[in-house]
Amino acid sequence: MKYCFEVFDLNGDGFISKEEMFHMLKNSLLKQPSEEDPDEGIKDLVEITLKKMDHDHDGKLSFSDYEQAVREETLLLEAFGPCLPDPKSQMEFEAQVFKDPNEFNDM
Repeated sequence: MKYCFEVFDLNGDGFISKEEMFHMLKNSLLKQPSEEDPDEGIKDLVEITLKKMDHDHDGKLSFSDYEQAVREETLLLEAFGPCLPDPKSQMEFEAQVFKDPNEFNDM
């Protein structure tokens, strides 16, 4: 959980700000043709996300806010986009890393 939070905390200040949320959501959502300004829809989504996750109501997400929200609803772990490898990639990585456990003992 901490890893995902740190991925989303783009500037490393310990908080996920509205600007960071906007940037991540804008880059992860599919563009939909519409009359409405697409940035307005993303801004609305940021506000909805804050209402759901910002438990101390300070306008940004601390790790505590994020952790509490994810414990209540696990789907929020990757609320701002993917931060974990898909299962197939994870299995391929582990197969390479743990191919021969004795390989590293010979050094």
